[in-house]
Amino acid sequence: MKAISQLQTLLTDDKPSIVAFDSNKSIYLQQLQHDLLQCVASLKSNPSNTYLLFIDNSYHFTVNLLSLLLLNKNVVLSANNKPDWLDSIASAYGAIISDAPLHQSYLSATHYEDIQTELDNSALTVPPNFDSEIQFYTSGSSSRPKAISKTISQLLIEVDTLEELFQEQLGTCHVLATVSHHHIYGLIFRLLWPLLYRRPFFIDIILYPEQLIELNRLYPQSCLVSSPAFLSRQDHKLTKVSLAACFSSGSLLIKSAAEAAHKQLGVFPIEVFGSTETGGIGYRTQHNHNILWTLFPGLSLTTDDHQKATLESPYLIAPQRLDDRVKLLPNGQFELLGRADRVVKIEEKRVSLDAVEATLCESPFVEEAKLVVLQQNRRFLGAVIKLSPKGLTHLQQHSKLELNKLLKHSLIQRFDAVAIPRKWRYLEQLPYNAQGKLPVNTLTELF
Repeated sequence: MKAISQLQTLLTDDKPSIVAFDSNKSIYLQQLQHDLLQCVASLKSNPSNTYLLFIDNSYHFTVNLLSLLLLNKNVVLSANNKPDWLDSIASAYGAIISDAPLHQSYLSATHYEDIQTELDNSALTVPPNFDSEIQFYTSGSSSRPKAISKTISQLLIEVDTLEELFQEQLGTCHVLATVSHHHIYGLIFRLLWPLLYRRPFFIDIILYPEQLIELNRLYPQSCLVSSPAFLSRQDHKLTKVSLAACFSSGSLLIKSAAEAAHKQLGVFPIEVFGSTETGGIGYRTQHNHNILWTLFPGLSLTTDDHQKATLESPYLIAPQRLDDRVKLLPNGQFELLGRADRVVKIEEKRVSLDAVEATLCESPFVEEAKLVVLQQNRRFLGAVIKLSPKGLTHLQQHSKLELNKLLKHSLIQRFDAVAIPRKWRYLEQLPYNAQGKLPVNTLTELF
């Protein structure tokens, strides 16, 4: 595995190179190596075998993560540090390392900085049995977050695949991100891939388009690791940037957001389809109105009579059934037909939420639509709509009731009455979370 040799080179290389940077400083490889030696020395005597990491600073996170992996310790990642949540998963870890105050006992993320001991350079060697587990938690977009374990070798296989595909496009770019490294997408794309293939990563998360503009001015050759939550908020009035590449994952990027991102960022986002359970499955750009996905090398998809997909992947121990329906094409590409679990029963009739949403999006008044199943005396649908500029103008000039009627009329032509939403909410932006997901409970709370 090439990524393993890349890691060993990273640990021992004496050539000066920048590993990470923020608005004030650059951190060089020699500093990382020194910090790793101190961190390994600090953690070596700790009896815990599994550590929960909650560290927002991506450099301190990297130092602690690599040190634990070199010691063959297991790691738990959680983007949530709420006391009740940490208590509920307390059996999953033996110690916590954090850069935020917690009510539980924890090690500071910079616990290694004051170590006064002779450092052992042999600690910077990838051990022969290098395959610790990293436990992630799913985004919980439709239920309680679920624990998913991956070995470091599974993640590094994916890193090698990405480098093989995109190395020419990325070159020696600086890597910027709007997503957290506490989830599998951010960990791989924002930290592991840049670190192992020697592309400096930005330590902080980008929150606003204005930050991206300034960073791209300072680092013209940059790549953005992002999500629909950020990319759908592009402001065409702001200064345009020119990126080497932009990646997006978390949910599908609607066509208008992909086109707006292209105009603002200079590239069409490379969308990555996958999940915490599966890792990356496929990728696409919406250049020339493309909707098809290409499988990552080494993966295969098969479908049953209902077009439900099964994935075989080097990132998985065994084949895995997906929650998605797909149409396989002769050229090896595939089309996503929607999640199998988004067919619901309303008054004994099957309703495809994806089909109703797609029909709503055909209206010139609608940019994005999401449906949720609501329950009062009976089950019915609620619609959360992001209006297009034309839709916003119509709502300002007419009533909400009038707009409801127009959209209902477009659905009545195709669907049974039970598929017509009974409640409607109109928003300027849909409430995506930091991972680019639309949690069902967040949508439900709008009603």
